[in-house]
Amino acid sequence: MEDNRHIEALGTFAKKYVKEIKQEQPSLDFTASIMQTIAKESTAKVFKRTVLISKKVWFVISVFVLAAVFIPFKASYKGLVNLPKVNFSFFDKIQITNLFESFSVSNTVLYSVFFFGLMFTAQVVFLKSHFNKRFE
Repeated sequence: MEDNRHIEALGTFAKKYVKEIKQEQPSLDFTASIMQTIAKESTAKVFKRTVLISKKVWFVISVFVLAAVFIPFKASYKGLVNLPKVNFSFFDKIQITNLFESFSVSNTVLYSVFFFGLMFTAQVVFLKSHFNKRFE
């Protein structure tokens, strides 16, 4: 009984206090300023895409590949670098006989690996386009 009186007194005090608080009014252009802020935020890029391999690195890789293709490794009499000759006759002494002779793969496995690779490639292309559209 005593608890109910205390709760009622507290309730009347809260009602009186809430009535005394002034209500704040937003400015007249409140909605317009909020919409402008939202428009600015939506036009700003949230996600910045960066390339995994930069153009400089691609250039270096292409230079190394072109050098490997166009620089002859067996020069006539004078090469770019004088390397000592190595005797690879020890490879003749290594004998691995019948290592893969009993190894066979069924057509079902070959078809499944081919189909898996095809579907994996399709998903990579699809997901790449999906995420490119999502982050634009």
